[in-house]
Amino acid sequence: MLSARNQLPGIIKSISRGAVNAEIIIITPTGVEISSIITLGSCVRMNLEPGDNVFAVIKASDVIIAVGSELAISCRNNITGIIKKINPGKVNDEIIIDANRTELVSVITKSSVERLKLVENMEVSALIKASNVIIMK
Repeated sequence: MLSARNQLPGIIKSISRGAVNAEIIIITPTGVEISSIITLGSCVRMNLEPGDNVFAVIKASDVIIAVGSELAISCRNNITGIIKKINPGKVNDEIIIDANRTELVSVITKSSVERLKLVENMEVSALIKASNVIIMK
């Protein structure tokens, strides 16, 4: 059992192995593509291969919310979705996003929710650095 809110099932589409790291591309059952960068040693130790069933594990605090479509960013994972629900907290709010029937959860500050004018049914981008995506097999 893991405490990370986002545990997305998928199949490894491809693996690009480098001298130190490997980039793993995962496709969820609903077609959302997620990129993960892990050490080559972890890739070998886990015996990862294309076609393997895995989970992309992402902490809610590692999911950044952006508004607008003209984003020039270095973040590898830019997943568009609709805000399904906002659960308000005293300091942070939990944002639940429907990305093509794949649920992503983000926890951001209440002031960020207000500054971005986030509301339910609004289109947003969920930004996740590939190095923040953990692979579980």
